[in-house]
Amino acid sequence: MTSSIHQQAVQNNKDSFNEEFAQKYEQLESQSILSILFVKHILEFDLSIVTTSNPEDSNVVLGDPEKPLNGFSIEETLPDPKTYLQKFPKSIFRPGMKLLDFACGTGKVTELFVPYLTQKGQHSEIVGIDIGSAFLSWFNKRAEKFTSDELTMKSYEYDILDIDNEPKLEQFNNYFDAIICTISYHHIHNYEQVTKKLATFLAPGGWLFIIDFYNEDVERVRDISKATGAVQHMGGLKKDSLNHTLRDISGLINVSSSCRFRTWVYQPKEFIMNHCDEETTKKLESGELKSRNSKNGGLEYLIQANLIYAIGQKNPK
Repeated sequence: MTSSIHQQAVQNNKDSFNEEFAQKYEQLESQSILSILFVKHILEFDLSIVTTSNPEDSNVVLGDPEKPLNGFSIEETLPDPKTYLQKFPKSIFRPGMKLLDFACGTGKVTELFVPYLTQKGQHSEIVGIDIGSAFLSWFNKRAEKFTSDELTMKSYEYDILDIDNEPKLEQFNNYFDAIICTISYHHIHNYEQVTKKLATFLAPGGWLFIIDFYNEDVERVRDISKATGAVQHMGGLKKDSLNHTLRDISGLINVSSSCRFRTWVYQPKEFIMNHCDEETTKKLESGELKSRNSKNGGLEYLIQANLIYAIGQKNPK
């Protein structure tokens, strides 16, 4: 049996990520911006770096908030699928691979990988796993559009820590060449055990990529159990904690965690209070943040989104 705390956390997430939220999520400019940047940083990341030293944190803020989508676009920001493997010959993202998007949501990130995995004569698989049926209905619409002779794309509604799902999950053991998870870990109550389970899904030599919001205040809190407010919400994403989870709990190698990029996004007050550092929340309360009317109603405020990038590899042996 899974713990009652975990079960309640899963139910809370299901209640929050309903059809109404899924529709709003699809329309958020911030999600379009972040999706492009997530895929760019995953596709272009040099995996050889982590075998020698941890990547350094980046203080560069990407994009221009005065331009639509910060000036980013799929065509101009992401690598050209036709020349991608020539520029990044060591990439593991290529036709013929098996990719899992864990906590895939609506598939807004997932679909951006399709051009890099599709090639005549090769067959790739993309799997999405999520606990929310409302989000997966959007994912499945995308899957219908992209599934072809060269690519299978499908989803599963699973809580991977629910022991009742174990017989169904055995099909994924040692299966995926890569697993990605973007801006979902801060919603997961027991992310240590989730990571351990995801590691079992990796094929030997496969890589796990985690990208999530990062609150630097968390690093200054010694005892996460005593943290409050935004720090409690982001408490599990300390760099050392993520590295410990990837390496010591999940048994992965070539582990690293760093603040890899920042960008401008507009977010509502609730998001800022639950995710951002004390400096940003004080600016919100004092009226220093630039604001605009949201398409979904209400005000949203311009902030820097800091993103942590954590990776680990399953031992090839």
